[in-house]
Amino acid sequence: MIKLHSVIDKIIEEKYKIVEYKKKVLPIEEILKKIEDCNYLHRNFKEAVKRKNERVALIGECKKATPQKGIIRQNYDVKEIVKQYYSTNLVDAISVLTEEKFFYGDLYHLIHARENIPLPILRKDFVIDEYQIYESLYYQADAILIIVSILDKDKLKRFYEISKNLSLEVLFEVYSEEDVKKISSLEAEIIGINNRNLENFLVDLRNTEKILKLLYSLKNTVIVSESGISSKKDVEYLSSLGVDAILVGSYFMMSNDIKNSVKDFF
Repeated sequence: MIKLHSVIDKIIEEKYKIVEYKKKVLPIEEILKKIEDCNYLHRNFKEAVKRKNERVALIGECKKATPQKGIIRQNYDVKEIVKQYYSTNLVDAISVLTEEKFFYGDLYHLIHARENIPLPILRKDFVIDEYQIYESLYYQADAILIIVSILDKDKLKRFYEISKNLSLEVLFEVYSEEDVKKISSLEAEIIGINNRNLENFLVDLRNTEKILKLLYSLKNTVIVSESGISSKKDVEYLSSLGVDAILVGSYFMMSNDIKNSVKDFF
């Protein structure tokens, strides 16, 4: 396993255990049959998060807790949260945290989000096994987030190929120059730049500016800035860099009025 901060190591260690358990409860054969039989209508995530004429696109996140802060939203009702996001006419896609132990997520939250609004749904989790890719489609995600730093190049390539064969979009999350190099040959369609260092959890919005310079040659790739965005000033700064979209979770989840908090960003 690639060495990361001890908390990340623990999350990944637990994720391996959870995935092995899930494989026994819901075998891949059953998932494949369900996928084959369902009338799944894909919602285009990349198109939704392309930069708008007048503003950056916004991905609103559903997240109950974080490893650092614990529970950040006591009244965590995904159905109501996504309805509030959608009512603003400013949220273009939804990200749903499904990691169980540290973020208190649940795969069924993907279905709850999908059933209540027409926006594309991104599954945000720690993808370490191809089983999770099929599982994501089974629970009706339109796209998945893949953290580049926790996988080797071979897995990144294989996971991307599997996802594309399923018409499941991938947001590759990068933090460093090393991450960018690892996916340089994959022709990634969506790249998320994480402003949070996963080794020490420190956040610096300037990381988006730093990594953007490494991505200047990518013409058709949608760029998303993630983590630490909490004000209109932050949005204006990231917009000035030319990113297509921003992903905001904790700030909205800690708000007593999601709708107005979203509107305050623009």
